[in-house]
Amino acid sequence: MSNKIDINTKIQSSFEGPSKSYYQTKTRFDEILKNKLGIGKGASSEYSVSGYSDLSGITPTSNTNNYGIASSVNSIYDNVRLSSGASAAAIDEKLRGTELEGLGASFAKAEADYGVNAWFLTGLAIHESGYGTSKIAQDKNNLFGYQAYDATPYASAATFSSKSESIDYVAKYLSEAYLTPGGTYYNGTSVDSIGQRYATDPNWSSKVKKLMANLLSA
Repeated sequence: MSNKIDINTKIQSSFEGPSKSYYQTKTRFDEILKNKLGIGKGASSEYSVSGYSDLSGITPTSNTNNYGIASSVNSIYDNVRLSSGASAAAIDEKLRGTELEGLGASFAKAEADYGVNAWFLTGLAIHESGYGTSKIAQDKNNLFGYQAYDATPYASAATFSSKSESIDYVAKYLSEAYLTPGGTYYNGTSVDSIGQRYATDPNWSSKVKKLMANLLSA
């Protein structure tokens, strides 16, 4: 790796702009929104760095459904230690047609190994990488902006050998540093409490929760 990964380094939320492939796949994202998820683009007719310009109209599901969701999205908002009950196939179905397609098994395994909800991890990766289209994601396999400090996001961002390694490493890091009492950045297990220590963006948690609601919608 070109940058040494330090377990004691605070993650900085950073999106280093879309890569060329983002613009090439934008039409495909429109089709996914309209045909698969039933969501139109916002008034700005552009995507935000967190995936979509507005997801406020989504009604999250509760109880178990055909995606294997075992708890309501509101419960996960409050505690990302809750099991998602989601299979690799269920996650991949939600990521179909994006740069993150095929990583469902990695998100599901990260939950099983480290006890971090797979839908939370998936929503976080979508937000930080723009569905895997950011330069950091494309060039460094870094889906979470890990070590992408605000002053030098691309240069300082850690490099991983694969996107799956990025998921595994950051899930372990979140579990130990953010979600375990006594951890370096422990502040609770809700999305809001994580956001207070995880990111410099004050709206980080609301953006991640909107993406989670999108993933958890029927």
